[in-house]
Amino acid sequence: MRGKAFRLVLVLLAVLMAASAFTGCAKKKNDKNIVIGVLSPTSGSEAYYGNDMLQSYRLAVSEINAAGGILGRQLELYPADDGCDANMASNAASRIISQEVDFVVGGYCSGATIPALRIFYDAGLLMLISAANSTDITAQGFNQSFMINSPGTHALITLTDLCRSLGTSSVALIHQGDAYTKNLSDLCEAGLPAAGIGIATVQVMEKGAADVSAIVTAIRNSGADFVYWCGYHADGSNVIKQLRQGGYTGDIAVGDGSASVELIEACGPAGEGVYVTSPPFVEFAAGGERFVADYRAMHNVDPGTYATLCYDTIYLLKTAIEKANSFETEAVRSAVQSIEYQGLSGLIKFTSDREPALSNFIILQIHNGAFRLITL
Repeated sequence: MRGKAFRLVLVLLAVLMAASAFTGCAKKKNDKNIVIGVLSPTSGSEAYYGNDMLQSYRLAVSEINAAGGILGRQLELYPADDGCDANMASNAASRIISQEVDFVVGGYCSGATIPALRIFYDAGLLMLISAANSTDITAQGFNQSFMINSPGTHALITLTDLCRSLGTSSVALIHQGDAYTKNLSDLCEAGLPAAGIGIATVQVMEKGAADVSAIVTAIRNSGADFVYWCGYHADGSNVIKQLRQGGYTGDIAVGDGSASVELIEACGPAGEGVYVTSPPFVEFAAGGERFVADYRAMHNVDPGTYATLCYDTIYLLKTAIEKANSFETEAVRSAVQSIEYQGLSGLIKFTSDREPALSNFIILQIHNGAFRLITL
């Protein structure tokens, strides 16, 4: 009996030790930081945007952590540079997954975001896409990715309203053949004629091309009284300058990929009067003054184009986690799908295909070397 009792004691001790170890592991898991992977271009021609995105996320995370975190846990960012390049993005996505992150935010260039989506989906990760907005993103069908920025369909509506207000008869479109710029051009080519606005010509510019005189000549010969640049600001400023130098006198507008103060600086005098179908600039947002002050205090620079959307992305994720009362992917995904979040960029809610239900686009114009808000 004494032997059996001794063995019984040993068994009970083993059970207690196992339970203690299990409790310890659970406590450790509950105490660990929530790691959010960040996919953005922090090098290359679009690094201005990618770094601004990362800095906006950092501001939101610092505020949330200072206020106690989310459900008692602190947030941590793990950034990975996608260079606005599909191959770099795939590698960056793999690095993010290797860190066992809980969620993913980011996505600036659609062409870099799309190949990363499959990797995140296969890993069972929820991604909130702050800036990239090609409709090809949601067409992938990955139900764990949500687009925070308005898609090209909303840009088309904004552009149509602008053209109507200016009395535009025909538009020349310029894109660069990638996922974002071609998608926007295609949407406009299909949608503007339905509003009674003709398409004079569609031109394709090679990225980084120094001489676009052939495009300028084609646009002038087309009779277009409006040019819509669908690309990014680095090449957009070159197009605008050469259009004006080549004698084009019609209206010019650029899409959200060129909505940057760097466009103003690069264009110089040629940029005067250029319109922008733009994401919600913080300078024109309610409560934007406090955000700008806090952003400057943390980073010693002014916030950029997608600062409001990126800041809202982190707080939207926080709201969804708290609504779900869980960090589990499916619970949070479901909460995001049904969310109505009022942020700096406006009211954010989603359609069934995970695109914004409401447009956040505004119209800006370069005037005296700065952006001004245009109300139609």
